[in-house]
Amino acid sequence: MRAIPAPVRWVEKSGPKCVTASQLAGAIVNGTDSVDLVLKGGDRVRALLDDDCTALGYYGGFYLKTASDGQVCARRDTIRTRSGDSCAIGKFKRLIAKVEKSRKP
Repeated sequence: MRAIPAPVRWVEKSGPKCVTASQLAGAIVNGTDSVDLVLKGGDRVRALLDDDCTALGYYGGFYLKTASDGQVCARRDTIRTRSGDSCAIGKFKRLIAKVEKSRKP
């Protein structure tokens, strides 16, 4: 019998103030209060929003406009929802994968 792949649990650690936009490879919306940014190479950073961003959870997508420095920064930049709402990025957290022990079926 083959073991079931172990689930991954993401643990938040202190993160950077800014993320270089050219390093972004994808994003995962986590309801209405955060977005996980997947970086080239597989690292992840969680953007914690200052307030609940209800339109983000409803529409499931967003736009990100960078400043002229090519960075997306906490306490400066916002996520714009598909409905036009603007949600401020409060801070970033690095995400570290913690693999649970695999289980047999």
